[in-house]
Amino acid sequence: MTLRSSYRQMLFFVALFLGAVPAAVAQQYETHLSADSVTVGDRFELTVVVGHDGTREPVFPHDLIPDSLQASAYFTLGDFEILGVNGVGSRDWPGGGRIDSVIYEATTFALDTARVAGIPVGLAENGDTLQALAPPAFLRIGSLVPEDATEIQDLAELATFERSWWPWILGLLALAGVLYGLWRWRRQGEEESAEAVQAEPAIPPYQQALDRLSSLQKEDLADPERIKPFYVELTDILRTYVGRRTHVPALESTTRELIDRLRTSASGTVLPDDVMKEIDNVLTHSDLVKFADLRPILEQTREMVDQTRTVIEGTESAYREEELRRERERRAAMEAAQYAPAGAKTDHPQPETEEV
Repeated sequence: MTLRSSYRQMLFFVALFLGAVPAAVAQQYETHLSADSVTVGDRFELTVVVGHDGTREPVFPHDLIPDSLQASAYFTLGDFEILGVNGVGSRDWPGGGRIDSVIYEATTFALDTARVAGIPVGLAENGDTLQALAPPAFLRIGSLVPEDATEIQDLAELATFERSWWPWILGLLALAGVLYGLWRWRRQGEEESAEAVQAEPAIPPYQQALDRLSSLQKEDLADPERIKPFYVELTDILRTYVGRRTHVPALESTTRELIDRLRTSASGTVLPDDVMKEIDNVLTHSDLVKFADLRPILEQTREMVDQTRTVIEGTESAYREEELRRERERRAAMEAAQYAPAGAKTDHPQPETEEV
């Protein structure tokens, strides 16, 4: 129903109702619906009409809403949900007085029937409002259930879908990627380890040990807390040199085990007894500081660097003499073999092949 037709219908009923009543008598109120029945959620129009002597101003339901709520959501009238105002009209009645009306857009979610018992309407004059109720409105609600439905239907069967293999394929590809990444990571670690082994410092053990001793000798030992780290570095220098020079596991051995291994290996025939004793003395003294909380005097600590240097120099000297001796024996054997008659045996001893 359009706004113009609603007004025509409204004025027709009001004219019939108010025609026989003088305008100066009581106020008259009417309520009209644009439909007799709707379904749940349908929209329809609700028209409210008031006829009066014209000395007052009409106050419709939406005018009664507080100012703070006027711009907000819908409001309710009984079972009707008012969604908005479609139009407001006013005209003078030829016999005197005035007719005011408002058209609301409404909907309902009631079942079977929807009604509003009475619609509050007011007439205001100089701050005084005369309130009344417009006639009730009634609306039938049509059913959404099909007419041929006789009973509640069973639940439909679950829909079946074709199995998709894409998640499995993607999962296998992801797993393969993870395994390949782990393999590459392990392979890279092995390559880096091999490079680290190949990149062993080319500095000879003797030179490396002397360089580290020179750096250690510059340590500031005024702080007592630096004494123990000093001896830790000192023994590491000596053990690293001895291990690389004699091919004995010096870093993994205790002091007693290291001395025993030096004596029972080829080093026992190379190192003099005094050098062997000095190695034992330096390591034993350092163990007492590191593990038995021995408090050496500062001068004694300084002297340990010189003593360790003497031990390393003595070891290096003994091994170089041994290398020279073996080189002389090798050359003598080669010369003897060169000048000896074919098939003759030489009395010269063959050079030893054991690595020193």
